[in-house]
Amino acid sequence: MSHTLGGVTGPASRSSTPALTIPRQRTAPVSEPRPRRPFATAGLVLSGLAVLLFGYLRIARATPTNADGGANALQAWDMLHGNLLLRGWTLSDVSFYPTELVQYALIELVYGLNDDVIHVASAITYTLLIVFAALVAKGDAAGRAAWGRVAVVVAALLVPEPGSGWAVVLYVPDHTGTAVPLLVTLLLVDRRARTPLGRWWPVGVAALLATAQVADPLALFVGAVPLAAVSAFRLLRARTWRGTDAHLLLAAVASVAVAQAALALIWRLGGFAVHSPIARLSPLADLADHAWRAGQATALLYGAYFPHLDDGPLPALAIAAGVVNLALLLLAAAALLQVCARAVRRQDEHDRVAELLAAAILCNLGAYVVSTQAGADLSSSRQIVAVLPFGAALAARLWGDRLAAAVPLRPARWTAGVLAAVLATAFATQVVTARARPAEAAHVADWLVAHDLRYGLGSYWASNNVTVAAGGAVQVAPVIGPDIRAFRWESRAEWYDATRHDARFVVIDLQNPAYGTVDAAVEQFGPPRHREDLGRWTVLVYDHNLLVDLPAQCGGLIAATHAHCPPLPPKVPGSALFEDPDHP
Repeated sequence: MSHTLGGVTGPASRSSTPALTIPRQRTAPVSEPRPRRPFATAGLVLSGLAVLLFGYLRIARATPTNADGGANALQAWDMLHGNLLLRGWTLSDVSFYPTELVQYALIELVYGLNDDVIHVASAITYTLLIVFAALVAKGDAAGRAAWGRVAVVVAALLVPEPGSGWAVVLYVPDHTGTAVPLLVTLLLVDRRARTPLGRWWPVGVAALLATAQVADPLALFVGAVPLAAVSAFRLLRARTWRGTDAHLLLAAVASVAVAQAALALIWRLGGFAVHSPIARLSPLADLADHAWRAGQATALLYGAYFPHLDDGPLPALAIAAGVVNLALLLLAAAALLQVCARAVRRQDEHDRVAELLAAAILCNLGAYVVSTQAGADLSSSRQIVAVLPFGAALAARLWGDRLAAAVPLRPARWTAGVLAAVLATAFATQVVTARARPAEAAHVADWLVAHDLRYGLGSYWASNNVTVAAGGAVQVAPVIGPDIRAFRWESRAEWYDATRHDARFVVIDLQNPAYGTVDAAVEQFGPPRHREDLGRWTVLVYDHNLLVDLPAQCGGLIAATHAHCPPLPPKVPGSALFEDPDHP
């Protein structure tokens, strides 16, 4: 049989088949790139977070723990030892129950009861604030745009205002931590069905918002109300009552109901009671002053309040960092105005999270201006602390991409490098120069332990902090004045039970006579067996139980004893705005 090979007819054979010649490869084959970059990036990010965490811990330790932080530490300690619902406790106007108190308990599980728990928690909280604000800012961005957004957030939060700013963002639980679950909520809103919750993501949104509201009523005005308002606005603009915004509106409304039901259930089960927020509507004549203070407070939060920048070391460097922070604040303000302008013109806003951030900022600032929360000094800036991470994330989402695109240009690259160097140097200077300070009245705790005085009373600012500073070796129950009364605020009812405890001393705060005076104590309890003056504090030691027939301050009422205080059921946040302060 013959075959045709290349047009030539003849018998086929192996020898007649042309051999194939494979050229020798002169270069090594291109292999798949090793996945080193993701690991290197993750290592770099984790290293940076570790530096931030330990840096902020050192800064936090420069502010001494007070009685408020001590109370939170004792509440967490009680939870850790089985009192999960905090039975018998009356908290302040903010419970921090499912958020920071759980965080405190976890830290105490490892660290024990001491005043450094407050500092460790505040450093962790602020670091988490940066992490989640950066994640919210990043959104769906990738590559250089993502890094640009993250850089804006880190720059805005990196260098807090020395001194007064530290006492707001790196101190006891006071609304700073509330921004963390709210940022997580925004992250869930942004990613929705792409999260492990799948189609159940609206339930997750409602649960997160409810948790934040149980912990802090401010979350109603900074979380649920903005979400409901923006969702309703978007539905009206789209002329539909279906879709994502409808789900978000339902989640916002449901979160309020769930939070109130949870607080009521805890109280019905004998758990903690919480006071209504101390806030009233301000007279119209005060609104201009409050608006000015809101601007000052915002500048303080951003580290750009210049009257306080020359208080710390290297004031020139602090002012330089303040200038950079002021630029970042103005960038956030520009982003806020941009979102508002789009809403006014009824332009379709594809960035739902940007609208939510803007609405939350406006709600927070608005509530601050129209209420008495805008106090006489800038310590009231804690009421609007969420403006800092929310504003940073908003600025990053709207401007981060453009800033990142400009970096390859040489002038922009040099400018970014100089600004980053200023902020990094200012942060390092704060970390290096910060000096740890003991808890307020820590030397009083040392004296009490040394003299084997284990149970007594103390002016509020020398009570829970003394207990924590002593590691629980001494128990000091808080009192208020002008005459000495049990104080139903950040305290537990059984502390004032004369059948269970024997209080043999009272600590008087000489700087705050509203919490009791030496003369009032002597008139009420008689001459002390011993008096010890310890600077700001005076310890009066007695040979009888001071809890016997001790009257109690129960909010706006005075009772014969703490056991006679009326019940304190939970109220809807904001209801106190319309109450008569003379008839609580």
